[in-house]
Amino acid sequence: MENRYKFSCLGVDQPLWKELMSFKAATEFCDKVGYPVLVRPSYVLSGAAMNVVSTSDDLSNYLTQAVEVSRDHPVVISKYIEQAKKIEMDAIAKDGKMVMHYISEHVENAGVHSGDATLIHPPQDLDPQTVKQIEEATAKIGNALNVTGPFNIQFIAKNNEIKVIECNLCAARSFPFSRR
Repeated sequence: MENRYKFSCLGVDQPLWKELMSFKAATEFCDKVGYPVLVRPSYVLSGAAMNVVSTSDDLSNYLTQAVEVSRDHPVVISKYIEQAKKIEMDAIAKDGKMVMHYISEHVENAGVHSGDATLIHPPQDLDPQTVKQIEEATAKIGNALNVTGPFNIQFIAKNNEIKVIECNLCAARSFPFSRR
């Protein structure tokens, strides 16, 4: 689920973001939150066509060459948090109640697409406070969405502050193998 509006309604912290339909609105948002930002077409799933933009010139080049920005094709721009760690939480819930979970830590910092990242099971470099926050946020999201089955949530963390990036209501590639 990359419906960022739903996360906002849940009170789950996420990077500052906005869905924008014009070059002017995109520029104003970036000036407000500051560079760097992560830009991607809103109609594209995964990391395809996603780009970290560091200056207004880079933004202009990206928006004029890589994507069409319009009411029919908005872009999503998020504040890019530098030197943040990316963390994946895989969980199983029944009727919204989390019954088990497993945390994976990305070796690379946030900004590398999950499909290209190297994961560590169990995490080696996460503060217990960060782990606790991730567990609490996962339980909250699973409950709010009334999940039954496996789900995956991607987080970023920096200085023991977590932010949710997305939630996938299915088993992800990071889901641990299990055997009877």
